[in-house]
Amino acid sequence: MRVVTYKRTSTDHQEVENQTSSLDNQIKVFGWTRVGEYSEVQSGIKSRDNRPQLRQLMEDARRRQFDRVMVYSLDRLGRSVVDVINTINELEEVGVHIFVVKNAIDTSTQQGKLFTYFCSIFGEMERDMLLSRQKESIKRLRGKGAKWGRGTLLDEKKKDEIHTLRKDGLSHRKIAETLNISKGSVQHALKVANG
Repeated sequence: MRVVTYKRTSTDHQEVENQTSSLDNQIKVFGWTRVGEYSEVQSGIKSRDNRPQLRQLMEDARRRQFDRVMVYSLDRLGRSVVDVINTINELEEVGVHIFVVKNAIDTSTQQGKLFTYFCSIFGEMERDMLLSRQKESIKRLRGKGAKWGRGTLLDEKKKDEIHTLRKDGLSHRKIAETLNISKGSVQHALKVANG
């Protein structure tokens, strides 16, 4: 069994030693062959895209340079359920399994597959809740005419005014000037309406 280890740690030296020791012991118990090691040292929250070692691990997995990835705990793979599940699914798609030392989760077994399935359900719920909260926030901000990102959220009345002025033959620039909004907001409102 060709195995690699992945460690994501803060700058705490003791945490690095604990993960390394646990992973080394498990490899020895199973008699697997370590063919690589990936380690991120970081502080603060970073998305999966900002972790070069994890990106390299995923590229090497697609090249089938190993059969299994060992991590100390699931939270090493990501900061959210969705992040963890996406990583596991991408690895599984290329035939690479995960072994989590702390919880003895092995995605090559039926129990491991079942665990991944339930995680996927919770990941979907997490995503739905985030989207729902975001929609509610946008709706609340739109009602106040507040900012979202770099632009102002347009309420329905403002959108209706844009369409009326456009039907009257005004250019995007002239509509923006008349309503005191950006030209981009005008273009976006008209584009959304036209599908």
